[in-house]
Amino acid sequence: MRCINSGLNGLLLALVLSLPALAGAQTPSPPLPPAPPPKAEEAPAYKFSGLVYGDYYYFAENHRDELQGQSGFWIRRMYFTYDQVMSKSLSLRVRLEMNSKGDFKSTGVNTPYIKDLWLKWVFGAQSLTFGIAPTANIDFIDTFQGYRSVEKSPFDLYRWDTSRDLGLLLQGGLGKEKRTRYSIQLGNGSGTGSEVNPNKSVRGQILHSFAGGLVLEGYADWQDGPNGLDVSTLEACAGWQEKTWRASLQYGHQERRQAATGGGDLSLNFLSAFAAVQVSPRVTVLGRVDRNFDPIPNVETIDYLPFSDAAKSVFGLVGVDVTLFKNVHLIPNVEMTAYGEAKDGTTPGTDLVPRVTLFFSW
Repeated sequence: MRCINSGLNGLLLALVLSLPALAGAQTPSPPLPPAPPPKAEEAPAYKFSGLVYGDYYYFAENHRDELQGQSGFWIRRMYFTYDQVMSKSLSLRVRLEMNSKGDFKSTGVNTPYIKDLWLKWVFGAQSLTFGIAPTANIDFIDTFQGYRSVEKSPFDLYRWDTSRDLGLLLQGGLGKEKRTRYSIQLGNGSGTGSEVNPNKSVRGQILHSFAGGLVLEGYADWQDGPNGLDVSTLEACAGWQEKTWRASLQYGHQERRQAATGGGDLSLNFLSAFAAVQVSPRVTVLGRVDRNFDPIPNVETIDYLPFSDAAKSVFGLVGVDVTLFKNVHLIPNVEMTAYGEAKDGTTPGTDLVPRVTLFFSW
């Protein structure tokens, strides 16, 4: 028994004495790798969005006696939009629009229709879009001025062109900084409607954004009409944008073949000035004046704001944009149109329409 105890004690002593050597010979464990940085939240591949704007309006004065004193509520636009990014180079949009009836006659329900339906392929600094897509000039003016919720831009308001067309749209940037951009569009010329003839429309635009805030834009189109009723347009716009204000001056000239009385060609011209000034973080004052140098055909049937087609006119609007909450704006505004003397020696009455416009988006 004494021998066994002595052996065990010797073994324990040997193990204790060998621990420092074993510890020195042991390879240290490598340090733990640093935790990977958190991944940036990726944008969803699809998005739903929308907007609504409408007014309470009152026709205080009008060149049409039956509209004098007319008042009410209407929704001039509702968008519901679906956007999807399919890959780094492909994206699509489907947009529905709905409007209240604005002809002062119809009482039917508000029917949605397709406003945008396109597939876009991006390659480098260029893109090619197929489908129902915005037309270049109206899209540029609406975006620069930022107040489509108050009124349409001149091309759209006076029916010089449609805001959408079905066809092909080539766009891109030029130069190292891509400050020069172009747009070329080949379409049916029938807006969001179906094609009913072999005639087509070609539109071209070029614009340059200077570093100091100046933007220069030029536009031309040829709208091939049936039976020789072709339409061609030239337009130029100069805009300036600073942090708290922006302003633009736009001139347009349009030739309508065989559209004048007696079958001659009709020339139309307008000059439009716009300005918006932010007077406080939540309040912006805006104004616009359009001078139509010629009577414009077929404007008596314009929704929400019919014009007289008998005389030259000056259209103006003033408004105050109050931001109530993020993406919610209340915009009291007044629109007025004064007319010159018609060919028969009479002068159409002045149009005066006070409105309170509510705009919100999500």
